Amino acid sequence: MTTERLLELDAVSKRFGRVVVADGLSFGVRQGETLGIVGPNGAGKTSLFGMISGDLRVDTGDIRLSGTSLTSLSTARRVRSGVVRTHQVPRPFTGMTVFENVLVAAQQGGGLRASHAVDRTLEVIEETGLAEHANVVSGRLGLLSRKRLEVARALACGPRLLLLDEVAGGLTDPEVDTLVSIVRGVNARGVTVLWIEHVVRALVSTVDRLVCLALGSLVAEGKPSEVLARPEVKQIFLGTGAAVDEAPGGLP
Repeated sequence: MTTERLLELDAVSKRFGRVVVADGLSFGVRQGETLGIVGPNGAGKTSLFGMISGDLRVDTGDIRLSGTSLTSLSTARRVRSGVVRTHQVPRPFTGMTVFENVLVAAQQGGGLRASHAVDRTLEVIEETGLAEHANVVSGRLGLLSRKRLEVARALACGPRLLLLDEVAGGLTDPEVDTLVSIVRGVNARGVTVLWIEHVVRALVSTVDRLVCLALGSLVAEGKPSEVLARPEVKQIFLGTGAAVDEAPGGLP
């Protein structure tokens, strides 16, 4: 991992009426890094992903990828630039097979054609452990496989920056471990990862740094153990001085 910043947020703000989802946010993600984002419901985490991916327009501030501003680019152009996101609730084409879903992503998101699109589709299906489900209609998949497919579709677009939005939510402990292994593998081959997650153990075992948000503001950032030990972070999550890892099931 280098010290070069792939993604930079510079004083980014966004509000919906009186609700502030980003209040002058400034932080960066280094090339090759895995950065985790935690925060209570309503902290602005998913809205942040929307602003990075182009689903939401910022009110003020700038978002840059390798020094180039993204703020005026459409979602499609950001995908072609290498910024690709997943969603909390998987969004496959339920009447299409796993293979067909990933192939569409490789073609439409990744801009690949013919055998190149097929090759990437097969590689991603193998990487995400979906090979045995390749010909299964996605609407019949279980939760873990739907989560894997959501990641696979994003990877088929050829991301430089992969935005993961609570992909471990609702999974059992062994399923979380499986997903963590996939994310580690993706990062190991050079993809920078920005990961929102309520399953804290998944983040702590994977990310290089952690950012805590609350009410659209940056509360803390640093090594996971240091961030989770800070009194203000404990207060945000638990309303007490208890350790964050004492919360049942991780963060609320």
